[in-house]
Amino acid sequence: MKQLVTGLGLAALTALVNVADAAPVAVSLPANFSLQAYTGTAAVNAGLLDADGVLWTVQEQARDGLQSWYLFFDPLNASRLRATVNFGAPIVAVYTTSAELAATQAEWSVDIDGDGQWNDYAAHRLMGLEGADTVNWAFGGTALTLDWRASDPGDHVRVLLWQPQDQTVPEPASAALALLGLGLAGALRRRTAR
Repeated sequence: MKQLVTGLGLAALTALVNVADAAPVAVSLPANFSLQAYTGTAAVNAGLLDADGVLWTVQEQARDGLQSWYLFFDPLNASRLRATVNFGAPIVAVYTTSAELAATQAEWSVDIDGDGQWNDYAAHRLMGLEGADTVNWAFGGTALTLDWRASDPGDHVRVLLWQPQDQTVPEPASAALALLGLGLAGALRRRTAR
């Protein structure tokens, strides 16, 4: 019985963990690069960060079963970045053009610096990717492979991940059934012990 309760507890704990909320992980990144969460005050898409060797991430809004992430590379000096990033959840869409990013900005953007003003994304005509830049991914896969050549204002993509809806608190009827099952298992166990 103790093993059953321990197993059920671990299963419940695992179900509450939402993998789409976990930060992306760099699977491959050049030695002189890092993957960092951006929380600064400078607007993204404007070429104001000027950080060589940093691939930035912003966890955006989550809703309707999707979690949005914004990735960007805004180097001081023109440079190339080849990397693979794993999100740990199925990718369902990647927006790479200036038009796509602008069209999805109101829906997914966040107040990055937390100052209460929604001014953290600049609407630059060169946001997104240019002709030589590539992003490879598979629908339902968890990895994104980048090959970017960036200069001001940098390269930017928005990635939408599927976020399972069944990882919420169970409805009362489900919880009652689970408790009833545990109670019956305990009673049965107690009866067979006599």
